[in-house]
Amino acid sequence: MIFGNHDPRLHVVRLPSILAGCLATVVVVVFFALWPVPGQAQSDPEGTGPLVSLNGPVDSTELAPFIEYIIDPDWDMTVSALSNPDPGPAAGDWQALPEAGVDFGYTPARIWLRVAVVNQTAATGDWRFFVHANFFPTLQIWQVGEDGAPVALLDLGRDSPFSARPIADPQPVAPFALAPGQSATLIMAYSSQGSSRTAISIETAESYAALSSVAIAKTYTFYGMFLALLAVTSIALVVLRQVLHAAYAAYVGGLALYIAHIDGTTFQHIWPSHPGLNNMASVVLGTVVMVAAALFAIIYLQTRRHHPRMHRVLIGAIVTILATVSVLWVYDPQLLKQVMVVFLPLNALVIVTAAIVAAWTRFDEVKYFLFAWLAALSPAVLFMARHVFAFESGIIATYDAVRAALVFDAYMMGYASLDQLRRSRERALAESLAMARRNLMLGERLAVLDQSYETLSNQARLREEDVKDAVHDLRQPMHALRLSMRQRFVEGNTNKDSSQFEAALAYMEQLVADRLASTPEGVQADAPALLAEARQAKEPGLHEVLRGVTEMFAPEAKAKGLALTLRLGAADGPVEAYPLMRAMANLVSNAIKYTRKGRVLITLRRSGPGWRVEVHDTGPGLDKSQFSQALERNARLDRDRPEAEGSGLGLAIVQDIVTTQGWTMTHCNRRRTGASILLEVPATSIFTSHRIGT
Repeated sequence: MIFGNHDPRLHVVRLPSILAGCLATVVVVVFFALWPVPGQAQSDPEGTGPLVSLNGPVDSTELAPFIEYIIDPDWDMTVSALSNPDPGPAAGDWQALPEAGVDFGYTPARIWLRVAVVNQTAATGDWRFFVHANFFPTLQIWQVGEDGAPVALLDLGRDSPFSARPIADPQPVAPFALAPGQSATLIMAYSSQGSSRTAISIETAESYAALSSVAIAKTYTFYGMFLALLAVTSIALVVLRQVLHAAYAAYVGGLALYIAHIDGTTFQHIWPSHPGLNNMASVVLGTVVMVAAALFAIIYLQTRRHHPRMHRVLIGAIVTILATVSVLWVYDPQLLKQVMVVFLPLNALVIVTAAIVAAWTRFDEVKYFLFAWLAALSPAVLFMARHVFAFESGIIATYDAVRAALVFDAYMMGYASLDQLRRSRERALAESLAMARRNLMLGERLAVLDQSYETLSNQARLREEDVKDAVHDLRQPMHALRLSMRQRFVEGNTNKDSSQFEAALAYMEQLVADRLASTPEGVQADAPALLAEARQAKEPGLHEVLRGVTEMFAPEAKAKGLALTLRLGAADGPVEAYPLMRAMANLVSNAIKYTRKGRVLITLRRSGPGWRVEVHDTGPGLDKSQFSQALERNARLDRDRPEAEGSGLGLAIVQDIVTTQGWTMTHCNRRRTGASILLEVPATSIFTSHRIGT
């Protein structure tokens, strides 16, 4: 199966939860899609015809029916010609806006808009022409009075900094004066390297100030939540130093800057003197958000380990996004922006699919991630619907829905990170407990062996004492035998044979005397005698310990498809069995854990008067700095975290054992692939506890 082996009974609980989440997402999207848009005002007050009667502020839906437009693909029209009361051929053909409003798709043409207004108020003369968009590469607004002369209210070109705006607002605002009873025509020309969609309203100074206050409060509330989330994420990244938190920090930071760019805040405060950067910032930040989200999904869901097919899909999505941006950035930036609007929901859909695949077998581990991306899918779809299909939700502004859903998404992914940290600690604790139990079992077995060795040593000592007593007692009969034989030969007159026999007996007596003198009480036995004694007492020597470790880890290596081999290239010798077994268990366990394919080799070699035990693998290897880092307690290499779970204690435990025993642990730097750990066990440390009578 695609999702691997799992217990079918778990689906009875998990499947309804997954389906319920997906159904909720579909319902939200359909609800937004079918909600009716409020009807456009078509009032014609006081019979003014195309004139908009200004009795106060006029919002975008009320103003749209009175706006006319001209598409200028060649950029050859001028405001003078278009404002001429007796227009010639160059004046163009003004048309009423389509039902979609001010939205002409992704076009390189220059777009001209005009609206005629008359001030019907009694005392208001200060007005604002409010363009509801954060940025256009070129934007000009003129006021044409009753004399027909255009007066520039706003003139922003491709190189205009933010300071060129007459009012410091994230969205362009052109102030104009229109006394009560006066009429005028407002003309706007703009171009877009992305979507041409926008909205226009006419505000009084008071209504504009109220709108600005609400927008600031809403915007900075959103920024405050994201800054708090970024602060917590940054602390977690510094303290825990995990790749997962780095990907999450990039995602949250890119998301905050992306929304700030859409609001226009970045151009106002972060790069106010770089309109060219502001023009393409949506592409850069959108790419960061999508790539960081996909990387977070790969790391959090552990797709490489648990879901290889989805891992390839997510990697393919990242490569596709980066390749598309690289090519279209140079070839057609406007097409790139149009494609990026489609990539946003597609990327979210891929991540949601990966979350559902993971939840199929381990819902409890990935539930926060699944909920986060089910919520993020809705605003991504709404965003695409707005810019591709000119859809506007009637119940909530698109960008407000995007903000709300993305805040929920970011916080849910934060909970997901905390949940994974909790689970990682629980796994580390369980692993430590399992290791402690295994060490306890080994300790109990080795304690039995130590007790057996002590018993055998005592028996050997007693036997040695019995032999010395026997030799000592043998001297008397041998001496009596010599006297007897001498008397016999003397009486028999066999002097020649008597001298030969006496010489032989003297030699035997001298041999026994020498033997008794060479092994006095308390003198240390030499190495060959000790080796013979260890073999006779069946002490677990080097060979037996290494065979035991190999047999213990053979099933684990076989299950992972690795070859585990033992090569004994040196003669057996006595050893402190328990410390060596602990050290080898940790080294072999690490080698199997981080080797994906190939083999693990254990060898025993002679090294001067002592021995060298080596563990080789075909894993990712260790350089000098990585080996030093791995010796620290609770330290793991970043590259090893996605490969296997661990607590970062293995090599630190081995280092403690080696230091206590007086051994030496090194690693080989000359290998191109894989790691080699070497234990130098000197003969002096082996013989220290093996003294006669101890």
